[in-house]
Amino acid sequence: MSGKSVIKKIMSIVILGSVMGAAFVGMLTYFALVQGGVKDDLALRYSVGLAVFMELLWLVGPILGIKLMIEKLILSKINHITELMDKVSTGEVDVSVEVKGNDEIAQLAEAFEKIRLSIKALYEMVE
Repeated sequence: MSGKSVIKKIMSIVILGSVMGAAFVGMLTYFALVQGGVKDDLALRYSVGLAVFMELLWLVGPILGIKLMIEKLILSKINHITELMDKVSTGEVDVSVEVKGNDEIAQLAEAFEKIRLSIKALYEMVE
């Protein structure tokens, strides 16, 4: 497989969004402080500090949590199905695909299992 993995693409989008959000809050804070009479340099330090704090504490933590959830709940199942599909593509038709759940990935696994059983039946007819 070439190119970025799905998780890297999702994480890039989430991180970009979180950085933009933190920068936006920093700018709003800066303008609010300046309007409130705080000197420009002090307002800038406070607003940059707030933006960095938000990025590190409130946004990076959830981002890492989202990444782990995606890897565990979605990508591990897709990788398992891919490994089994590779085996079937080389003639190993006795591997069984079992993905528990009621989601689209489980439906994909079920469809793949039907294909595997059809290929196995064709192999048995040829022999």
